[in-house]
Amino acid sequence: MKDQKNIRRISLKTKFASASMILALVLSLVIVLISYFSYRDSMFKRYEENITSLVKTASVFVPVDKVNQYYETGQPDADYELLIKEFQTLQEQNHLEYLYAYVPTAEGFKVFGQGTTPGMAGHFGLGDFLGTDYYPQEDIDAANRLFTDPDAPKVVITNESEFGYLISAFNVLKDSEGNPVLVVGADMSMKEINATLFKYIILVSSIAALILLLFITIYLLFLNKSIIDPLQVIVDNATDFVNTNVDENLSEIVALNIDVKTGDEIEILAEAFNKMTSDIIRYIKELTSVTSERERIETELRIATLIQEGMLPRNFDYPDRNEFTLYASMRAAKDVGGDFYDFFFVDDDHFCITIGDVSGKGVPAALFMAMAKATVKDLVLRRLPVDEVMTEANVTLCNNNEQGMFVTLLIAIINVKTGVFQWCDAGHDPAIIWKKDGQVEMLTGKKGFVCAGIETAKYKMNESKIEKGDIIYLYTDGIPEANNTKKEFYGLERLQTLVAAKKEHDIKALCADILEDVDEFADQEPQFDDITMLGFKLEA
Repeated sequence: MKDQKNIRRISLKTKFASASMILALVLSLVIVLISYFSYRDSMFKRYEENITSLVKTASVFVPVDKVNQYYETGQPDADYELLIKEFQTLQEQNHLEYLYAYVPTAEGFKVFGQGTTPGMAGHFGLGDFLGTDYYPQEDIDAANRLFTDPDAPKVVITNESEFGYLISAFNVLKDSEGNPVLVVGADMSMKEINATLFKYIILVSSIAALILLLFITIYLLFLNKSIIDPLQVIVDNATDFVNTNVDENLSEIVALNIDVKTGDEIEILAEAFNKMTSDIIRYIKELTSVTSERERIETELRIATLIQEGMLPRNFDYPDRNEFTLYASMRAAKDVGGDFYDFFFVDDDHFCITIGDVSGKGVPAALFMAMAKATVKDLVLRRLPVDEVMTEANVTLCNNNEQGMFVTLLIAIINVKTGVFQWCDAGHDPAIIWKKDGQVEMLTGKKGFVCAGIETAKYKMNESKIEKGDIIYLYTDGIPEANNTKKEFYGLERLQTLVAAKKEHDIKALCADILEDVDEFADQEPQFDDITMLGFKLEA
């Protein structure tokens, strides 16, 4: 895309002036063309009416009943002499090129009489024959059609023959029985019509140009005063407002006060700009305040995330103990989460692992998680049986729980020498036992209600055993309940299948592969819940 700064801008005044000039030229051309064709048609009609009238007048003087007699004898009489005299008078007085009477034949014309005088160019007398050596064949054929076709044109305009620009009219005379006898015709020059039309066009064009120039001048003055100048005021104010450095002059920036009184949409636009700038300033100040507050909250959340991460044990190595290995990870859906895990020695032979999932997310869940984790560890270190640990933790967490939060919890205390472990489940997802031979089993037993849900809830202790080389895998519901763009759940079946397919009996690799498979399954779908895992392997 082109840089907007490099685009040449054209002012509204220039655009309106250019558009007005183009419109004026177009209107002038339209007016001239309409006037030209209208005046030309009226002149043609006047010429047509004039010559038609002259031909009919000349036809009156023709003695139709003597036409054949004159041709047969070749002797004119007084009537014929009168006819020729009237033809000459009509031709001379009406400035006709030719006035004539003839009988058309297939080969040419038999002259009956003309308005020319002897000695004039093109003068012929009674009985003279004019063939194709004088007239083109198409003129002879057209004349014959006058005899045979009643609908043949009686007025013709020509501008291509050797006789020049002429308008010709014809009248067919008939005898008493209705048979065509003679054609009376006249030719009138139209040479002056072009000069007349040219003068007319010049006159009309000049008048149209003056009128349109006056109109455009008045129109542009009105346009400048009522539209362009008020808009320019708005543009200047808006430009000054936009060019103000908000970051440096926020305290000094003020709303526009564009004073435009046009009484139309431009005045409404100016008022809208005034209100818009006032709203923008208010929004900027509010946004600045909100941004500062958000930055403060984000800083606190980052600190809370670091604190939460610091609360979860990250040291998975016990150099002086070779009975087991373990690994754990937690990825929150938000900056801070409600999942947690913990592991620690109860005594030299017993090792505690626990995992929990607090209802909700964010800071409240993180605070409740911290309290639940500390409570469980404190009770376990008192050497209480695991069922009593869960019961006491439930009572403690129910107290002052005004938010109605709860936590699913699984606690297991493992004898690292024998592999026997006591465990208690408060509504948590079942653990997976991944045996050294590759088989996968779900840890089943007595389950209790979620912790901090009901203060009077009681919990049962379960006892199980793992062999050397077996792995206990704990997880939160962020894994089986992860969904993809098709709203499908990851599910426990897929999790078990993935674990069973693993060849390398390694806890850290297992956690990494599960997390990678969950992300691949989600396919761009945002993480909805915290994902936490803990694996414990009893080494051979």
